[in-house]
Amino acid sequence: MFLANIPLNIDWQQILLHLLNFVILVGGLYFILFNPVKKFMDKRKAHYEEMDKKAVDTLSSVKDKEREINEKLANLNQELENKKVAASKEIASLKEAQLAEAQKQAEEIISKATIAAEKEKEKIITSANKEIRNLVSEGMKKVMSSSEDEAIDDFVKTFEGSKKDGSN
Repeated sequence: MFLANIPLNIDWQQILLHLLNFVILVGGLYFILFNPVKKFMDKRKAHYEEMDKKAVDTLSSVKDKEREINEKLANLNQELENKKVAASKEIASLKEAQLAEAQKQAEEIISKATIAAEKEKEKIITSANKEIRNLVSEGMKKVMSSSEDEAIDDFVKTFEGSKKDGSN
């Protein structure tokens, strides 16, 4: 035929058949190997992009929560300081009130003790005066009833005896 007269023994029919085989081989390999591998790679890329997106979202969520916690912690610290100051003021006022009450009680105790001491002093003075009167009257009776020397000696002995007993 027409293609058979070509020089250098080139058979175009063979070339076209080889070309057809090559196209079938490339098409088959494309559908059998390349297409599934490409789909697998796309799925893998999408999976890792999704994981990266989740990691970024989680990181931003964690940073938001950390910021929120730090704000709450700062507020809590401020509130705690306020409560400490209030408690300190309350303790100071209670301390002052108790100190004033203790001072008042101390003054009452001192005034009562002073009054009691004055009464005791008056009792002692009254008792001492009575005892002195009794001693003087006894001395006078003895002086009147006996001789002077004996009366003075008895008076001195009586006075020394009462002095030894603890009464002046």
